[in-house]
Amino acid sequence: MKISIASDKPVQNSYLKSLDYQIHDFTLDKEFDIQPGWYELMVEYVDTKIEIQDILVDGSSLREFIYTGYYTDGNGTVHQPATAVWDKGGVFSIWIHTDIGFFFQRTLETIKTGDFGKNLFETYTLTVDRPVHARDGIYPAHITTFFSNAHGPQWWEKGSLLEPWRKCAIPDIDIDLLLSELEKVCLQYKTTRGNPIWKLKENSLELPFIELDDIGSDIVRDFLSAIGYKRVINISIMKLDPGKYIDMHIDDYYDHPAYPYIKGCKKFYWTCKNPDGVHFKLGRSGVLPHHEPLFINTIEHSHALINEGDKTRTSILVYGDIEH
Repeated sequence: MKISIASDKPVQNSYLKSLDYQIHDFTLDKEFDIQPGWYELMVEYVDTKIEIQDILVDGSSLREFIYTGYYTDGNGTVHQPATAVWDKGGVFSIWIHTDIGFFFQRTLETIKTGDFGKNLFETYTLTVDRPVHARDGIYPAHITTFFSNAHGPQWWEKGSLLEPWRKCAIPDIDIDLLLSELEKVCLQYKTTRGNPIWKLKENSLELPFIELDDIGSDIVRDFLSAIGYKRVINISIMKLDPGKYIDMHIDDYYDHPAYPYIKGCKKFYWTCKNPDGVHFKLGRSGVLPHHEPLFINTIEHSHALINEGDKTRTSILVYGDIEH
């Protein structure tokens, strides 16, 4: 592999970072050996402002795809479009692949041509699927290899059918109080693996809707309204003990009457208790930041969970009628 950078002043410090965060040094304009795959090309500010005009991989210009890169300044603020380095602690980064044609393909298939040169973060979500190496002998092979094989970076258009997840703003709330109120309005069942689950009704997607006014808790009702639900199909509380997993599956409810209301990024998901060590992989988008409240898309993306921590994880899930 050979990387060249055309710039108004010589680049002072550049390196590659792998999907598992390993640093690989190299010399610009010289061939070097490296394992095939995705790498984050990093160009650091040292003491000189540098304008990057082009990046070439094995002689091929990145062309307009250079605008998939971005600059993180010394204060941690992300700038895009930005093809320069200009302050202490700042770094320009861009994901590239050792097979440059594969990089072109991934980029062309995920970003609209007219969007290059704009701030992609306004209309797209960038995810990076990194390898997760689960403990040996705990989970079946199809689970461990699902987590250990990484898709790498991908841009997803916000609001599209394939958008995998987005963050959800929630009001300040006492988590223990919310869970207590949810357990009052839900009934307890068992999953097929024997894990306890609380739900408003046994059939997760059974219509008709439940109106918010019919939920017997002001706290639950106000919480649902605050995150945008006008009415709900179901609410669930799910637990997962240490060393346990939820098998790979996809919620392919395409023929279900509720599908128009649940397609896309519509399921509320929040690991509100003990997220440490719990990995929720959502297909090609990788491991979710599920310690934060999210809206997720489990209809279009295969997914599985493992609990590598030492405590039982608790999550809240909601399906309903929401506009966002």
